Amino acid sequence: MSLVSLGIDGALHEQESPGIIYPIQSIHPRFMDLLGRLKTTLHQNIYDADFEYGPQPLRWESLTLNGGAQLHLPQEGGVRLSVPTTANAVSIRQSRPYHRYQPGKTMLMASFVLMDPAVVGNRQRCGFFDDTNGVFFEQGDPDLTPRPNNLGPRNPSGMSVVRRTDNDGTIQEERVPLQDWSGNKDIIYKLNWDRPQMIWIAYTYYGGGSVQYGCYLEGQPHILHEIHWGNRANVIRPWARTGNLPVRYETRNINATSVGSSMVHYGVSVIVDGGIDEQRGGTYSYGMALQTPRRTVSANTIRFPVLSIRMRTMGTLEYTQATQPLTAGTTGSATVGAASWATDQWRGRHFNYFVGGVSYMGRITGNNATTLTLVDPITGGPLAVAPVAGQPFTIGLINRGQLLPRRLMLASDGLAQLEFILSTPSSPVLLTGANFQPLAQLGSPNSFAERDVSATAYVSGGEVVKASPLPFGGSGLQELSLAELFPLYTNIRGTVTDTLTLAVTTQAGQAANVGATFDAQEAMS
Repeated sequence: MSLVSLGIDGALHEQESPGIIYPIQSIHPRFMDLLGRLKTTLHQNIYDADFEYGPQPLRWESLTLNGGAQLHLPQEGGVRLSVPTTANAVSIRQSRPYHRYQPGKTMLMASFVLMDPAVVGNRQRCGFFDDTNGVFFEQGDPDLTPRPNNLGPRNPSGMSVVRRTDNDGTIQEERVPLQDWSGNKDIIYKLNWDRPQMIWIAYTYYGGGSVQYGCYLEGQPHILHEIHWGNRANVIRPWARTGNLPVRYETRNINATSVGSSMVHYGVSVIVDGGIDEQRGGTYSYGMALQTPRRTVSANTIRFPVLSIRMRTMGTLEYTQATQPLTAGTTGSATVGAASWATDQWRGRHFNYFVGGVSYMGRITGNNATTLTLVDPITGGPLAVAPVAGQPFTIGLINRGQLLPRRLMLASDGLAQLEFILSTPSSPVLLTGANFQPLAQLGSPNSFAERDVSATAYVSGGEVVKASPLPFGGSGLQELSLAELFPLYTNIRGTVTDTLTLAVTTQAGQAANVGATFDAQEAMS
């Protein structure tokens, strides 16, 4: 009789043991999740993507600045992100959803990436992160300092793992270079980061929790570095402000560089160890105005916008023009002359403002009694457009929740065609005469959503994602399931939220009186 045991090297070893029972004393970390459990739990894929036929704009958002570019590679099933030598050039790809963390689970992403050789002044990143919070791999400036015993350069690819957070009002980054990673040094120095790598990142989040950065070699997972937050010295805040994070890839120049750089990302998956529970959040109905249960759609009308819904832009509403108006603005500041704020009261919040009806966003780096100091959230530099006196604004945190459509209740007295039009970051739904009203002012004070029943015409934009005929005769209330529709999200900058519009087209000589109500779940935690 022989037993197979797991050695401290993580390999399986066979040993003769006639009649002897060896108790299990510990589990090797490769076989444990981040909550100390043997990995026997359900691994549920909640998000995946490949790019054989396109860059998937309904599920991914692209953002480029100062010469940054992106190219779909159908023959490879990937997307190339590139930047020229220009300072502050940026190319970003980010998943539309912020994946909702559920306590008691481990969140994991795995991806195949190929980075160009390291260039001084360029940064290439991939992981779970956005501009304010998250964890990721980063390629930075190469470090050619010799290792002891003539073992080669210390960090020729400039690789680090990074933890980012804004939980004290400023963006803080804990950056650990490759030579200081806690994993097996033989594995770490076996990796050549100029070659494509299969990387993974796993984390738990209770405010505390742990993070693992790893890779797959020869089909086996290896932990390259770990961060553990419980009982850590000098810690008084969570490792990040939130555990709800997107998947993101980016290359950017923090200075002018000698040559351009690019990275290619291929397939990606987001997995929950322990399975995902039913999405949490309040379910609300978004319907017609009180005492106006139906809207009249004239005969021979194309895509009349009966009802539209969206999330509000800001997750918290902490100060607006309703308290005191904006009196001046520059590309680096906004002044509310009658305010009496405490110093740095708003540091770390965001400033959502409108100029000519267009939404913009700044990150607040500090304030005095009346003036906010602002930077662009993506570049950290000046705002592209200065705030204007007298225009609307809100101070708070950007809304990174989701609006999940569940069903539509509908009544119509005429034959018509029904279409659902969903906006995307690159093609927002444009409506004439829209007046979105917060549900918080319509009897649902804890709702994060807004609805419009005032628009008189659909102009352009969005994508038709569902359609259905409306039968003649108004035979009663109809119900349509919307559970298969994409959720509604916010764009990378946080300035625009997706809109879902219910549009009705009538026939020649046949008007229709249409009433409708969306039911949706607001997933904000």
